[in-house]
Amino acid sequence: MRATRKGQSKEGAGATADATVASRQRQLLDQLSQEYQRSLSDVLRHRELIKGSVYGLKTRCGNPTCHCAKPQGGLHAATVLSWSEAGKTRIRSLAAGDQARIRDLAENYRHFRQCRVALAKLHRQILAAMDRLEQALRLPPPPPVSRNNRKRRR
Repeated sequence: MRATRKGQSKEGAGATADATVASRQRQLLDQLSQEYQRSLSDVLRHRELIKGSVYGLKTRCGNPTCHCAKPQGGLHAATVLSWSEAGKTRIRSLAAGDQARIRDLAENYRHFRQCRVALAKLHRQILAAMDRLEQALRLPPPPPVSRNNRKRRR
């Protein structure tokens, strides 16, 4: 509750400016919370993810009798999933029937991570707006009690 004694309340133009700042910060917080909810809904819609990227790769199979073992021989095309695990890049070939599903799951992972970054950014913006709102709403501490009032209270 705001104090009404002289010296404790905000005076004139300063109070109006603070009220305007507080109003703007409340509106901003409302907008940010709606955007936060939308981003959170995007994150919650994912049911399965696979970390990594799906891409095509041309390589030698390692079979010494294969055409790819010859110096002028063509390379084998393979679709692979590549991901990082314990600081190392891992690669796994994908079966033809799994490629579309794994590609979609990897895209889900990428979208999930983008949403996570957006939520972290929104969170920082919300905290900054809350700090500005607090600053606009905060009253100064009450003045010290005069010596006469102290003696009466004893």
